[in-house]
Amino acid sequence: MEGEVQLRSKRELIEQFINENLPVVKPNDNVINEFENYWSHRKRKAFEQLCQEEQMVPEQFVRNYVFYKRLTKSQAIVNSLSFKPLIKERKTILQLVSDKIQEFINTFVDGMGGSVS
Repeated sequence: MEGEVQLRSKRELIEQFINENLPVVKPNDNVINEFENYWSHRKRKAFEQLCQEEQMVPEQFVRNYVFYKRLTKSQAIVNSLSFKPLIKERKTILQLVSDKIQEFINTFVDGMGGSVS
């Protein structure tokens, strides 16, 4: 996992799944389904935390993500916020939020065949 660039951001979560869930998986359980459930739960929690911390409206975030495909446009991020940033703070806020969104995408979306939420 260390050598794969796409997996680096996922490593901690995958290791956590292995350590916490594999020991309790029963012989008849489908490990793939267990992992998908685990991943979905972790992604949902991370999405909710991201929206709460960055004061984004979840529905707006998803709508803008789908529309802009990656929220690369500053206006898409502004439209997702639950507040209007002051002009002098706007660049800093947008960069911070953009970086966190990209981190979320790298961890939970890219390479996992999933959508934002």
